[in-house]
Amino acid sequence: MEPVISPSPWLLLPGDSVEQHNSTFLCLADNSSFTYPPIPQLRGARCLGSHAGWLVIADRKRKVSLLNPLTGNQICLPSHVARWNVDRVDLHRELTYTKSGDDKWNLLETALTENDRSWNDIMHHDGKFYCITRNGEVVAFDLSGVNPTAMLVAQSSALVSIMPAGTYCPNIACSSTGELFLVLKSASHYALPYDATKLEDVIVLRLQYSEDQPRWDVVKDLGNMSLLVGTGNSISISTEDLRGMRGNCIYLTEFFWAAHFEGVQLYRKARMFDMKKGRWECLYSSTNILPHRGKIPVFFQPPFWFTPSLL
Repeated sequence: MEPVISPSPWLLLPGDSVEQHNSTFLCLADNSSFTYPPIPQLRGARCLGSHAGWLVIADRKRKVSLLNPLTGNQICLPSHVARWNVDRVDLHRELTYTKSGDDKWNLLETALTENDRSWNDIMHHDGKFYCITRNGEVVAFDLSGVNPTAMLVAQSSALVSIMPAGTYCPNIACSSTGELFLVLKSASHYALPYDATKLEDVIVLRLQYSEDQPRWDVVKDLGNMSLLVGTGNSISISTEDLRGMRGNCIYLTEFFWAAHFEGVQLYRKARMFDMKKGRWECLYSSTNILPHRGKIPVFFQPPFWFTPSLL
């Protein structure tokens, strides 16, 4: 039975087998799931993110492309052999970009990228790329002109009292009306796997502009909106027209690992936090063991939010 294509977000779950490359999609609206047969383009590839029905993937030869997994359409981007850090903005201190018609990736160089910043997350909105550092500094990059420009949106000092250094991992999201949000996830679950049950394991902030300087206010109620958070893959949705979707919730995807006597134990999770009830619900959980000296499998990556499209 073919799945019904709707604007409701799906969760892309890479296959759990080293040899098989099936991809499973979980529809959040009705909690149904369906598995696609092996997609050749995903064999040996790593999914870096998604937008408007397209996945950003990179293979072992560092060839980057856009892929619609439902139609099989693929758009090739320049090879990233020269600079291989576009898929890990949280681990590298450089950002690169390419434009339509370019045959290479360019190092993003502005006054705000010269300092020793460590980028944690990135989001595109209203023609700009919003990047956040590990300590909560937000910078907006405009790549539309001949030379990129940058603007400091929020300083890290605005988060000092809310997010002590090293305690939370910030992800950035934006509403359809242009409001900027931060979702702070407790950094402890990058060290040890556990089931979070406390409200302080996730904090939601909204950027408020004032005469002095922008500030982050704690949000207790999102109304009919929900935030789907993942690294470089955050989505905001209005649940008014999406039957089955719950408003005032935070959806999180997670991926971490721990040492195991047989190799490395991998944990992938998707959870939902109901802000009104103050309670977590598990949407998906998977544990795999990557043997020592084993090939890097498809499942060596987190689940991804995906908005289906046949375009």
